[in-house]
Amino acid sequence: MRAVAKLRPEPGAMGVIEVDRPEPGPGEVLLRIAAGGICGTDVAIWKWHEAVVGQYAPTFPIIVGHEFAGIVEQAPAGSSLTPGDVVAVNPQIGCGRCRYCGLGRPTLCDDRRLMGGHIDGGWTEFVTVPERQAYLLPKGVDPVVAPLLEPMSVAVHAVLERVPVRAGEVVAVIGAGPIGLLTGLVARHAGASEVIVTGIAADADRLRLAVELGMIAVNVEATDPLAAIRAVAPGGADVVYETSGNAAVVEQMLAMASKAGRVGLIGLCHGPATVVTTPTVLKELEIIGSRGYNDPTWRLTMRLLPVLAGDVMRLITHELALDAFETALALVARREGMKIILRP
Repeated sequence: MRAVAKLRPEPGAMGVIEVDRPEPGPGEVLLRIAAGGICGTDVAIWKWHEAVVGQYAPTFPIIVGHEFAGIVEQAPAGSSLTPGDVVAVNPQIGCGRCRYCGLGRPTLCDDRRLMGGHIDGGWTEFVTVPERQAYLLPKGVDPVVAPLLEPMSVAVHAVLERVPVRAGEVVAVIGAGPIGLLTGLVARHAGASEVIVTGIAADADRLRLAVELGMIAVNVEATDPLAAIRAVAPGGADVVYETSGNAAVVEQMLAMASKAGRVGLIGLCHGPATVVTTPTVLKELEIIGSRGYNDPTWRLTMRLLPVLAGDVMRLITHELALDAFETALALVARREGMKIILRP
């Protein structure tokens, strides 16, 4: 079968290769891949950024892709899944033995393995996953949304678990990429009175989509984002989520927050950031990191899905064949489109 793999630990070095179809082991489900998604992490693996080198230490070749969904081909005896079921996949596999897995936080696991990063992922035709990692789509939900449930779970973890939004609060989201817009969607569902999303001129299409989804969009190259926030909330945003990973926005992020505000760091910064901490002290800000998701996050995501699926699907702008993965990665790197789907 065909698979997109990282071939060597260097920039580029990705290609379509032929590999054997996997056989499910005990407790595993065999899936026929329906679609895979692309995110900034995949671009970083393609370009082999230093941050990725520090995060992942795979053997090569390794099949790429941690956002994917599939159709059950084979399930273990006694499974609640049956052939033909459409499932989304939680690609993060904890060891189940360390302190953090014991606390229900496998995203911090001492031996955390990410499919498509540490071990083979889903940019292929068939894959095996532990049954507990496969989540059956609720009845009536369009299967096309399934590959987006991984990034949606990132947003759910940040907004409903790590830095919760309270009804009536004003939320600012820095970054108009898929994670930023999904964070805004979940914040609106959580009861935010207003959600302000910031981006740059290159994000024009994304900012237009934010407006269509009920958010306030701000092009920071044309409008002062602090002024835009204060027009809605004179004291600043109650909650600020940073999704861009841009070191240059750290000071701005603290300025956006109100007194007693909360700041959620979601984006991975690829460079050093310098910040004056005085505003954090004087305003008694809370700064909280939010990484990935945990197993309970996925269960929460599935409960939210029937309500949010229609809006989430609007993020899909391109569908390309698996063989066109380099074109797809380049589109993401150039900030063109929103969510790009690969189909085997």
